[in-house]
Amino acid sequence: MGQLAQATAGQQLQPLNTMNDMHQLIASHRKQIESVMSGALTADRLYGLLQSAVSREPKLLQCTPESIVACCMKCSTLGLEPSSVDGLGKAYILPYGNKNLASGRPEATFILGYKGMLDLARRSGELKSITVTAAFDGDGIELMMGQDGEPWLTEMPINLDASHDPANLRFVFLCAKFTNGGSHAEYMTKSEIDAVRARSKAGNAGPWKTDYVAMAKKTIIRRAFPYLPIDTQAQKAAVADETTPTYSFLARPADSIEGE
Repeated sequence: MGQLAQATAGQQLQPLNTMNDMHQLIASHRKQIESVMSGALTADRLYGLLQSAVSREPKLLQCTPESIVACCMKCSTLGLEPSSVDGLGKAYILPYGNKNLASGRPEATFILGYKGMLDLARRSGELKSITVTAAFDGDGIELMMGQDGEPWLTEMPINLDASHDPANLRFVFLCAKFTNGGSHAEYMTKSEIDAVRARSKAGNAGPWKTDYVAMAKKTIIRRAFPYLPIDTQAQKAAVADETTPTYSFLARPADSIEGE
């Protein structure tokens, strides 16, 4: 496949079939991409993130090129690299989006990970601590309700021999303490978590399938976000979770830059 066609207001980028096609995509739209990048990310670094994402999820090459680049750009803007890069499950780029009406190809989906949500929550500097606990059958963790209506966990010895199989999850519990002395605590039962999973586009694949407990923890963090002293960027990231970020910047004409 030759040099990728330039995207204009009424056109789609050519489909990708190989990582070489991906490299050409970055090269031919380098100016638009660099104009919206933040921090230390470069076009070459973006290509590295794309390589890592595709090596983890080869089906991404079936998605629209615009959506793949946009998801990687979202990761870079938030400073959360795809999980195949850092192994911490901070963010995922998955081929489980809506069909693009013009091309009929799927669009890549941006999904925040559990540790990515924690990272975003802590950036405001107004959280003294935030912990998320997963309780399983037989582990000795019990949930109590205080007179003020705020839940709390009993301080009991934990049974380390209890099975932490996702099927044995009972609930997840979040406790956040603020630097001003305030706090917020809440819990979600497994049935509530499964209801959220059922509404997810990637509910039967990706991290929901491979890292269920981590996604359960992420779910309660996202639910608690409106009650936490976090910055606007974190709030927007929570809203953008499990969507295809905008890629309108790729529709602007730009000078072609040949790939290396």
